[in-house]
Amino acid sequence: MNRWWRRAAVLIGFVVVLVTSACSTATPVAERAGAAAAGCISDFDPAADYFPVKSRIEHATNFSLRYERSYQVLTVNQPYPGGAPESYVLLTCGAPAPQLPPDLAGAPMIETPVRSLYSESTTQLSLIVDLGTLDVLTGVGNPDFVSGAEVRTRIADGSVARFAENQQLNTEQVITADPDVLLSQGTDNPAFPTLRNAGIPVIGWAEYLDSGPLAKAEWIKAMAALTGQEERAAAVFGEIESRYREITATAAAAPAVPVVLGNLYQGTWSVPAGGSTTGTLVRDAGGTYSEAGNSAAGSVQRDFETVYATDGAAAVWLVTTQWTSMADVTAADPRYAELAAVKSGQVWNANKRLGPTGGNEFYERGVTHPDEVLADLIAILHPDLLPGHEFVYFQRLGS
Repeated sequence: MNRWWRRAAVLIGFVVVLVTSACSTATPVAERAGAAAAGCISDFDPAADYFPVKSRIEHATNFSLRYERSYQVLTVNQPYPGGAPESYVLLTCGAPAPQLPPDLAGAPMIETPVRSLYSESTTQLSLIVDLGTLDVLTGVGNPDFVSGAEVRTRIADGSVARFAENQQLNTEQVITADPDVLLSQGTDNPAFPTLRNAGIPVIGWAEYLDSGPLAKAEWIKAMAALTGQEERAAAVFGEIESRYREITATAAAAPAVPVVLGNLYQGTWSVPAGGSTTGTLVRDAGGTYSEAGNSAAGSVQRDFETVYATDGAAAVWLVTTQWTSMADVTAADPRYAELAAVKSGQVWNANKRLGPTGGNEFYERGVTHPDEVLADLIAILHPDLLPGHEFVYFQRLGS
């Protein structure tokens, strides 16, 4: 029985009334209000291909798309660290439920284009904005982390609800709201089985487990599969990819500038490996550092003394912290004053665009617009290559 025929769930401490009605395999999957909306099939033809525009995945490796006549199969290879692959059947609204192969027998079925979407991660928000489908966004885990003006406007006018507090998902609220789909933040959650049992599909959204700036940005094509905006996604991503390559070329012949990356957190300094997204961005911007040759995708844990010995003489320090001045730097740890970049005042922080409640657009839009981040980095390391550059995310810390 399809979730669109019921309102149901088993919740801790309360009961939601289950409403059912008879259905048959010949009945279209969705008979909700608005089933005849744009993107829906009004006269189903089993021989027709309902995907005239198909996305091609060229960089991302943590998700894939497969096309059938009236549905797509979205597979997330690792929905959370260590998680097994999960597949989702994305059925064009108005089409009857298909006969699925055995490997998809237990896959959730999601009617597309979705009309109501709950988002746990702010990295998903810029994709929705870029696709021009902001009206489908009806819930955000914690609106305080949101920085983008478009989404904040919808939060302010009540169009987007909060559904999590202190990382605790409000299961009752989500089931009552009954969104078409909930996108996770790339972690597992004990509330997810309850939501799925209530007929609310949960997609394990984990673009951060993809390695490389363009791989993360290409998740716009996964969002397009949910919203029916494949053509627009191809255009948006094409512009990002083209600009990224164009900007990279400007720094290709420039001498590499030594940098320091990261900072201490609870006594440990995480240095991004060369194969990580940060490592790739720094390399493409014409920078180098001690772990630049490390092809791993994660980070290397070090202490201050090791970082000082390997990267302490670097001319530039790139951080992502709450620091707003050089005084904040040395207040955090007096040893920072020994770094060459601190002595010369070349400490750059990716906190230029903060939302009114503390959200940082670097972690929101910056993840899916690496061309903007790359341009900032080149302007920092090789200012002569991008004269007059207006910084988007980074700013130099003042005294």
